Amino acid sequence: MVQNIQRHCSLEGLCERKNIFCAEMREIVNSIVNRKETIVKRTVTALQLMRFLVIPTLLLWGRGTLLHVQAANEMQMQTETVMEATQPETEEVQTEAVSEVTQPQTEGASAEVQADVTVDAAQTEVTSEDAQSQTEGTAEEIQEQVQVPVEEPQAENVAEEAQTPLSVTMVGDSVMLGASPAILGMLPDCVIDAKVSRQVNQAHGVLDSLESQAAIRQTVVIGLGTNGPFSTALGQELINRLGSDRTIYWVTVYGRDLSWQEDSNATIRALAEANENVHIIDWAQAAAQHPEWICADGIHLSAAGRDGYAGIILAGLL
Repeated sequence: MVQNIQRHCSLEGLCERKNIFCAEMREIVNSIVNRKETIVKRTVTALQLMRFLVIPTLLLWGRGTLLHVQAANEMQMQTETVMEATQPETEEVQTEAVSEVTQPQTEGASAEVQADVTVDAAQTEVTSEDAQSQTEGTAEEIQEQVQVPVEEPQAENVAEEAQTPLSVTMVGDSVMLGASPAILGMLPDCVIDAKVSRQVNQAHGVLDSLESQAAIRQTVVIGLGTNGPFSTALGQELINRLGSDRTIYWVTVYGRDLSWQEDSNATIRALAEANENVHIIDWAQAAAQHPEWICADGIHLSAAGRDGYAGIILAGLL
């Protein structure tokens, strides 16, 4: 009997433990289910955020990259066009300048030879006569008659003849580079040194190269500031380098979404106010009034914009 009672108590203990174990397992399962639901909700939220934020961002990035590649290809084509257009014109200008320099020297040498021949002939004629019957005064008169004055050409006059009234040197970035063929069509005697992504702090090296070629004219047009803002001190260094005896025109900056446009243009206007020989060509105002002149990137020039840019510069110089 006692054994049966003990066995019954043992079974009841096992049942209680079983119930406790089942209750704990249910709590664990419920906890796992709740966590699973939370994870699912967070996953759905993340997917929604990706749909509304990440995917549009990737699309915009891809579009910007495509526009950048198209602009780079266009700049490369424009650079090749400029090189082809400027090379024969530069050779022609150099040939004309050499011809103008050598022609007066040749004429002077011919005149000297003619004068020597005339002197020799006169001296021979005088020798054939009776030398004793010639007076000292007659010999001096003959010498005065046969001498032909020869004027040597002056280098300054030759340099002035080689340059037209609109002989200009231009230093700029990719915007000016794109308009170079149109500018050369209106100002065939100008010198253009323009390069993609050029900034103001690179201008001194450009001037060093141009100065070594004697290619810095009395009128200089600067088209820099599109690729980054610059300080007034840096711009003043460039103006001082060119000198107060030169007339300088600085082209304002335009970019539809260019954050530093106003900063660059404010610096350009401050430099013009501080220097009497510095003037402004307001490309920013003209470009804002003609959106068809600007490509999709908001900065570089369309086909119509190249002619417009060249026309704005020519009008500013006149």
